Amino acid sequence: MASRGDPGPGLDFFWEQADVDGSREHPLERELCDRLDALARYGRLIDEAESGGREEAAEVLLRHHARQAAEVARLREALARSQRAA
Repeated sequence: MASRGDPGPGLDFFWEQADVDGSREHPLERELCDRLDALARYGRLIDEAESGGREEAAEVLLRHHARQAAEVARLREALARSQRAA
């Protein structure tokens, strides 16, 4: 697992892929959007699990949601740092 200050291999891949593709979209923005979409999906799945009485499933999904939320926060920080540096 990457430390808080280390962007990790996933973010490195996005930078490399953006260079290869010649993408004009900032790779951190793209990753952030993907993670925000995942958060929204987890939210819907959690609601469905809770309303269906599947508490164990809801607990698992809540843990995944929390990890995604932490990743979103980390990506937002990294994006802000890169924008300040530009």
